Amino acid sequence: KHEAKIKSLTDYMQNMEQKRRQLEESQDSLNEELAKLRAQEKMHEVSFKDKEKEHLTRLQDAEEMKKALEQQMESHREAHQKQLSRLRDEIEEKQKIIDEIREYKLQLEQDKLTADYDKLKIEDQEREMKLEKLILLNDKREQAREDLKGLEETVARELQTLHNLRKLFVQDLTTRVKKSVELDSDDGGGSAAQKQKISFLENNLEQLTKVHKQV
Repeated sequence: KHEAKIKSLTDYMQNMEQKRRQLEESQDSLNEELAKLRAQEKMHEVSFKDKEKEHLTRLQDAEEMKKALEQQMESHREAHQKQLSRLRDEIEEKQKIIDEIREYKLQLEQDKLTADYDKLKIEDQEREMKLEKLILLNDKREQAREDLKGLEETVARELQTLHNLRKLFVQDLTTRVKKSVELDSDDGGGSAAQKQKISFLENNLEQLTKVHKQV
């Protein structure tokens, strides 16, 4: 909208400038006509110098015509000067309006640039905060990995200890079973009870192994 108004004012100024040039051309034409008349007057003065008395009436007419033309030229000159002055005032006024519009437009663009800068600054601060959070989260993850690694090592040691205990338990149980079998071979009455006991111990061992694997 501002650009359209500026264009309209510029066209108006160009139109006023064209009118001013036309007036100047008109003044030049009148000046030329006056010069021609003055030249003709001089020619008449030279041509009729010896017949001055005879042509006194014509000279008076020429003088009156000259005065009339000079008055007319003066009138045209004054009108031309007034019109030029009015055109200059209008051009200055329009130029002032154009300058105000341009200044307002520049202020709007500056305000927009300032707003965009503030927005980018806020976005940059938000990105920095997010980056700090990500760095902190990454540090926590690294710490968690270290803690998990230590826990895995501890669990592995515990599992190895349980595995060793399980081997010792199996060896001890095997030894006990062998002894019980040897005793049962000497005393046949306790064989069923001994087998039931062995089965119970094997079930307990199996459950212990499952719990061991889950851990």
